[in-house]
Amino acid sequence: MDLRLLVPLPALILAGCGFSAPAPKRTPPPKPPAPPVSSVSATFTVEMRDVLAMLNEKTKDEIAHVKNQKTECAIAKCHLDLTATRQGEISGHLADGKIYLSLPFAVKSHLDFKSKLLNSGGDASADGLAQTETALALGPDWKLESDTQGTIKLSDADLNIGPLKMHVASLWNHNEDKLTKPIFKELDRRIASAVKIRDQAKRFWLKMQRPIRVGKSPTAWLLLQPEKISISGPFTAKDSLSASISIEGRPHVVIADTEPETKPAALPAPQHGIASSNAFAVSVPVLLPYAEAASLALKRLADHPLRVNGDKVNFDKLEILPSGEDVVVATHFCVAQSWDPFGWFDACGDVYLRGAPEFDPATDTIRVANVHYDVASENAMLAAMRALAGDELGKGLETKLVFDVSKDIAKLQNELKAALAKRPARGVIITADIQSFGPPTLTWTAEGFLAGFTAKGTIDADLNIKPKAPKTGSPGPAH
Repeated sequence: MDLRLLVPLPALILAGCGFSAPAPKRTPPPKPPAPPVSSVSATFTVEMRDVLAMLNEKTKDEIAHVKNQKTECAIAKCHLDLTATRQGEISGHLADGKIYLSLPFAVKSHLDFKSKLLNSGGDASADGLAQTETALALGPDWKLESDTQGTIKLSDADLNIGPLKMHVASLWNHNEDKLTKPIFKELDRRIASAVKIRDQAKRFWLKMQRPIRVGKSPTAWLLLQPEKISISGPFTAKDSLSASISIEGRPHVVIADTEPETKPAALPAPQHGIASSNAFAVSVPVLLPYAEAASLALKRLADHPLRVNGDKVNFDKLEILPSGEDVVVATHFCVAQSWDPFGWFDACGDVYLRGAPEFDPATDTIRVANVHYDVASENAMLAAMRALAGDELGKGLETKLVFDVSKDIAKLQNELKAALAKRPARGVIITADIQSFGPPTLTWTAEGFLAGFTAKGTIDADLNIKPKAPKTGSPGPAH
């Protein structure tokens, strides 16, 4: 008897036959972990000299005025005209969180006296000095709220009308609501317009929403994903007024050929309680698409075919499909019969296997381990296939489902570090110093295997406010 004709029964059953396993049940792939929370702070600073320059430029010359104002004159009613006009530069300094100003001015007054015995009028002039202190706070709408209080000092000047003698200071004090308060109100208005915190917070908030390109081939983008914004201050230090603006977000990198579309969110109301910090952590993914991984595995199977019980297995299709706890390896292959030199009795069919994705940090490789059959309901053909191949098919496939991503990880780490260290020339400037990279962890999505790592370091933001050039040729205050 020719022993070559003693063919195993399972091989005889399969010879020349087709077989097909039912499609496996799959659940949604696991959700990727949320990116870590980071915060970035920027300091908004206004020099006191700039505040004073704006006050001197914008504050109108006539700072207080009353006309035909009834006022008490010892024995009758009088009507007062009084005008206060700036005289000289507004000066000031910062201390204890407040703005202190000195505003010199000149007073011109005219008083009309009318009675049955006497109709007369008189004029007088005086020098005045408003000395103020302004407390600052930030309102819920980002507007700077200033509260100016102070004193008015006037030189000793009298206004004489016949037998009457009136002190200009007394006339001022009797009309304080119409004279002193307008001065303080004007200063409040001008200080608020000089310190435009909202404008700078908005610039910062919008910048944080713009993708930053951090990688090439594949193209990678950093999304800072801001969620909250807060402010502390204003503070005074030396000759400047400052506030710290902090934004909290979940920075992460995405892989996309084109810049991700983002719809800018409006500047929210400022919050409190975000710690000012420049510590930075960003989630970075290295994506291996299933199609790419399957193509690599299929090429390896073509170059080095598997053999089961000495029979060659020819794969012409291999797909990787995600599921919740594992991945499905969908294959179509033919088993060549060693006793059939013409291939007439090849057994071909569809088989589904399952395996658990794993990451090896020592070699930065992704592998699909524990590859085994997935059979919801067996028929005679599949039972024969399993009897013939045993675990050899799954173990053989495991050797082809190993993917080295070490170069991809190193490349993205280097590109990310270089991109964030680069300082742009214009606009709000955000830079980061990446100091370490955490060990990669593996998950999988609907698109592919995701080896994610965390880049850690420090981040800085510069509002990059250009100082305004002083105006030339503008008229100075009246003297």
